[in-house]
Amino acid sequence: MKNTYITLALCFIGLGIQAQDTVKYFNKIGNVQIGIRTPFIIDSINNHQKGFSTDDYFVMPTLNEIKKDIKSETDVIINKKNSYEVKDGVLKISIDSGKRNVCVPSFYFQLNNEAFAKGKISVYTPQKVKVSLDGKEAGKRMSKKDSLNSDAKVDCEVSLEPGGHIVCVSLLCDSSDREIQLQVVVNVPQVSISGKQILKRGLTLQDILEGTSPYDVSMTDDGKYYMVKYYTGTIGEKNKYKVEVRKTENNDIVWTSTDITSVKWTPSFRFLNATLHYLYYVKEENKVRNLYLIEISNQVEEPILVAENFPEGKIEGLLNFAGLILSITDKEDNSKDDLRQLIHPDDRIGGWRNRSNLALYSKFTPILQPLTFGHHNVTFNDYSEETNSILFTINEEDVTQRPFSKNTLVEMKLETFEVDTILSDSFISYAQYMKTSNDKNKAEFAKKHIIVQGSGEAFGSCGAEVKKGQTPNIYNNLLFLFDRTTKQAKPLLNGFKPSVNGFKVVADNQIFITTTDKDSVNVYYYNFDTLYRLPLSVDIVGGFDIDLSGEHYVYYGQNYNKSNRVFVGNLKTKECKQIAYPKEEMNEQLALGEMKVWNFKHKGDLIEGRYYLPADFDSTKQYPMIVYYYGGTTPTDRMFEMRYSAYLYTAQGYVVYVLNPSGSIGYGQEFAARHVNAWGDRTADEIIYGVKQFCKEHSFVNSKRIGCMGASYGGFMTQLLQTKTDIFAAAVSHAGISDITSYWGEGYWGYSYSAAASANSYPWNNKRLFVEHSPLFAADKIKTPLLLLHGTDDTNVPIGESIQMFNALKLLGKEVAFITVKGENHGIMDHKKRIAWNNTIYAWFAKWLKDDASWWDTLYPQKDF
Repeated sequence: MKNTYITLALCFIGLGIQAQDTVKYFNKIGNVQIGIRTPFIIDSINNHQKGFSTDDYFVMPTLNEIKKDIKSETDVIINKKNSYEVKDGVLKISIDSGKRNVCVPSFYFQLNNEAFAKGKISVYTPQKVKVSLDGKEAGKRMSKKDSLNSDAKVDCEVSLEPGGHIVCVSLLCDSSDREIQLQVVVNVPQVSISGKQILKRGLTLQDILEGTSPYDVSMTDDGKYYMVKYYTGTIGEKNKYKVEVRKTENNDIVWTSTDITSVKWTPSFRFLNATLHYLYYVKEENKVRNLYLIEISNQVEEPILVAENFPEGKIEGLLNFAGLILSITDKEDNSKDDLRQLIHPDDRIGGWRNRSNLALYSKFTPILQPLTFGHHNVTFNDYSEETNSILFTINEEDVTQRPFSKNTLVEMKLETFEVDTILSDSFISYAQYMKTSNDKNKAEFAKKHIIVQGSGEAFGSCGAEVKKGQTPNIYNNLLFLFDRTTKQAKPLLNGFKPSVNGFKVVADNQIFITTTDKDSVNVYYYNFDTLYRLPLSVDIVGGFDIDLSGEHYVYYGQNYNKSNRVFVGNLKTKECKQIAYPKEEMNEQLALGEMKVWNFKHKGDLIEGRYYLPADFDSTKQYPMIVYYYGGTTPTDRMFEMRYSAYLYTAQGYVVYVLNPSGSIGYGQEFAARHVNAWGDRTADEIIYGVKQFCKEHSFVNSKRIGCMGASYGGFMTQLLQTKTDIFAAAVSHAGISDITSYWGEGYWGYSYSAAASANSYPWNNKRLFVEHSPLFAADKIKTPLLLLHGTDDTNVPIGESIQMFNALKLLGKEVAFITVKGENHGIMDHKKRIAWNNTIYAWFAKWLKDDASWWDTLYPQKDF
């Protein structure tokens, strides 16, 4: 019996060491005792005219295979079957060659770096060898050498983005080998190496883009079942979707599907003293739309075909099996005409000429019954089973008067088609019926009232809580109680500071309100006597649903340091259980620093914020800092998985300071109203003051190495700030506004967004606002190196906004870079482009805040023209 020895000399490199070093610990993947034998050679060549070669079987493990192996080795791996520690520079593994001709042992180790690094990995071996970095081939040699010398070296030039990396070395060993020697030398600056245990690493954009996350939750009206929808992202591939239905009492999965994902609940159905639960969906088959039901209660797996040739339209409501309310869109498209007459400012927007109306579908009649007809858009709001009536709004556009449209709320009795115009108001958005109750007084109250969502200017500004001279921010929403008898409305929740995102009315006059609540998204309970915030376990509620009794609920959401999780609970028993945490393994691998709240006062006003520290934070050291803000009408919240996640930057050694200056919703109406007709007034001063004060109170920040970034209105704030201060060493503006006038006129929603940001102000009646607040007109004051990023197809903030500023700064001889992202709109959606976009931001900050231009120069080598 022959014995073959694999000798591997690997040494350990510590954090920050820049000389060449090797690793002391490594992992072996696969069973080297299993080899490949020579097959029975029938012919000397195959159908490709090639002879048999063992090289064809020299296949490296995939990155996913290695990750699975890492997953199974979560503890220290010394003395485990496939894990080894190098002693005296040589490790020997005995191999029983048997009758095999070749075997392919593979060894991997991990690298981690918080900054961009370039260097070399050298592999010495007389054997044929392949090397991969993160699953991609980094080098190879397909010939054998006589001994371990310089001639046996394979050099792999590597460029490492910040984060964790896996290096794998595979050898092709044949039966003649007696001893195989392998030496791996790593010469990459500022990199830590481990084969001993799983390295804790920083968050990367890939972590956010890949993996499984919930995106929708819903519950049956009686609370017996709930449904969770998931998507799984893989870079370079389309998302995959999955649906799970669970029984509430024990959380058992009773139905799941990866094919049928557009399902929704029907109302619960009573039949022969039993309650039946169904899902419904529409599926196109052979160019015919069919409507299906899936029975959940009795676990009938086969869908039930309910209607063939189902009409086009979005199902808005299901009327307890009596029929369905459809939203039917009548399309008109003139976008392909060579000459187009625009009849409205929004006529440039694809689909603007389309109009939606409502229709009633019943399987018992072959005719689709129109409920509304006309050239105004109609939106379904709610259905009342008790009165068999629906609420809908009619939207009438009027560009001559802010906010440029008006909503009329209408009720229709479906039995008689009798219509009642309930109210008309430019500042309302949505309404719901109150639900019936066994309590006579509550039932009578519910019949007479409707709950309406609107801004502070709704109903003659009766709910406005702003100072004299202020205009309420139309993005800060309130709830109103509308009396159908008196036709009067009164605001609910006086003094309530969170902004209403949505609400659900259930039995006994109970209302569950989803809100923007400072830098979080929370759900509140209200019953006209009691108001309190539900004690949910997340900072950002992504979705919430509750049964019609107000007892059983399901929700999902993120924390500032955790990915999306799913919970189910009971308000009566006060029990709540986590039932899904899809990215738990990823989260456990991350090294995340502390997040701390830090607020300050500016001219008597409290401005709230928070800061994030690197995982290896040392208070005796100084760190560069990045300041992130929006500065517009919505707060920068605590979401963990988002493209500007603070932990993406702490992973690279930055302190990150996030603040919500004046103008953000969620902090009360008066605070939100500061956004109106401001365009940086007060907000910019607060950011500048806050950054200076933060540096005074935190000695670990290098005040000479501060960067700032923002997007959209935040990009505008970035540009504006540079015209007012030189405290920043680098700035990043994505899709930022440089000229308020050109944005107002050219952006698809420029003039309509100005209904909030520039209420009743226009270029002809408030030149000071449009000119003096536009960064372009103060470009000569900018001293900070500025990176401008923009999608070439941005319709929200057209790319001309960055072009103008770039041209101005170039003419002025200022330090500026302009990167366009081909084919992308306001947000960068393509995964590969988004990674490159993020890397551009990282490299810009590294260049100016760390005095390390290597990444930037690698991405964008200097060219002289």
